[in-house]
Amino acid sequence: SQPSQPRTQAWVLVLDGRGGVVGDLRAEEIEVKVGGKVSPLVELKTPAQTADTPQSWVLLFEPIRDTTTRAVAFTAAADFLTKVPEGDHVFIVARGKDTLESLMPGFSADRTVWAQAMEKVPGMLPESLIGIPTGRLGGQGFDPSPKDNRGDSGGQDKLNALFAKFNEGGILWAGGTNDQKGRSTLDRLNLNDSGLVSSLVQIAGREMKTVESILDGLAPILGQKHMIVFSRCELDDLGHPSVRAAMSQNWGSLPRKGDFGAPTSLRRPGDLGGPGETATLAIRDVTIQQQRLKEKATRAGVMIYSVAGPSPNIVGNMGAIATDTGGFCFPLRSELQSQFGQAIQVFGSRYFLRWSEVGMPAQPSVVNITVKRKGVRVITAAQM
Repeated sequence: SQPSQPRTQAWVLVLDGRGGVVGDLRAEEIEVKVGGKVSPLVELKTPAQTADTPQSWVLLFEPIRDTTTRAVAFTAAADFLTKVPEGDHVFIVARGKDTLESLMPGFSADRTVWAQAMEKVPGMLPESLIGIPTGRLGGQGFDPSPKDNRGDSGGQDKLNALFAKFNEGGILWAGGTNDQKGRSTLDRLNLNDSGLVSSLVQIAGREMKTVESILDGLAPILGQKHMIVFSRCELDDLGHPSVRAAMSQNWGSLPRKGDFGAPTSLRRPGDLGGPGETATLAIRDVTIQQQRLKEKATRAGVMIYSVAGPSPNIVGNMGAIATDTGGFCFPLRSELQSQFGQAIQVFGSRYFLRWSEVGMPAQPSVVNITVKRKGVRVITAAQM
């Protein structure tokens, strides 16, 4: 089995009230509690001291529906790659016909390889969770040993050219259709059909297991590790707030109108397989999947970033766990590119903390890292 991230260390981002990085904290200003007990710091590196340490970035593309949304995601990702610091490693994964596929054999510092992989994504990424995921990563597989070959000097030029192609080529190059645009989440899922929703939840579970396998492969890699997940599909629909609301909705009152004015939800509360029961079971299973993935990410020391939902309050499937891993949530909408451009330097500007094992509990416990300085907030994994 792969080794897990040590339970006595963490990467910590500290921001001021304006969102700027706080980089001058002293050891006496930081307190670490494991299972409610104070654990003394034995090592502290500031963002300035960790700035030259190579970082690892995974760009993972789940299905994305609607041509416009796809174009926004792909353009922002290409722009992101042009701004990745020199010396960092990148690994790109995208959904294919049946499973997630690696578009390179492992992490690489070769920017030409990044450009070649990213150029393939628009043509291969479906709009929905088609096929039956295997639970294993397909494509070129994954070698956990980063490749230090920097490639030819023209790699950055190739990334810049790819970004320009995406940014200036309209949106039709992004693929997809607008068939689902304007349809509500409940209409897309059809909670009246419990069998269909149950099958979808199972497919989602297999998809999440594939992501778990990637996290397992990332566990032995040192340094800061980031996984950015772009998604707008059934994975995100299943965790949508409207599905949670449907758990307690009185489906026996006035029927909800469908796309063409026809009643779509006529079952009464308590009916076997009714919308309320279907929503309850779906939310239960999806929550279990998310919790399992969060624990995997935390043990592997991977920070997850969600790029999925349409607003700061609707963050998609991965958004439910991103902040607990020390990551962020970004709405997948038109301003995504500018947000990424501003945030790229913030992602890796973290303190490295290591604390004593004295009194460490036998089982994994909640780790609370707090800062005594007023007006700042701490972003790190919630569990170890």
